[in-house]
Amino acid sequence: MENVLQINSIEKSYGQVKALKGVSFSVPKGCVFGVLGPNGSGKTTLLGILLDVLKADTGIYHWENYPSSTEARKKIGSLLETPNFYHYMTAYDNLVISANIKERGYDDIDNVLRKVNLLNDVIQNSAPSP
Repeated sequence: MENVLQINSIEKSYGQVKALKGVSFSVPKGCVFGVLGPNGSGKTTLLGILLDVLKADTGIYHWENYPSSTEARKKIGSLLETPNFYHYMTAYDNLVISANIKERGYDDIDNVLRKVNLLNDVIQNSAPSP
């Protein structure tokens, strides 16, 4: 059966604390899958790595046979503990996602960017090259 997720020997440490040690497993396509464990067992760390919010110290993983990549992540939606922004997307694109989730229009996006002094950056970065 084809795997939607394949994880091989993922490890992550925070200083001397080993959060993940040699985590390996696969998730078959069409399978309902959960990550269970006590507080501090590395669940959020593992999910953060799989969503490219955190970097693993060692190990590899593939989503649908793609190594971690922007293309693979475009198919994944998540919220880990607290709201997080996708670092590989612009501030504007992150706010578009939030507007879509909340079923709101895009009218407030410019106002939000203006409040945090990012509107000019968005305008400059989206301007066509001379």
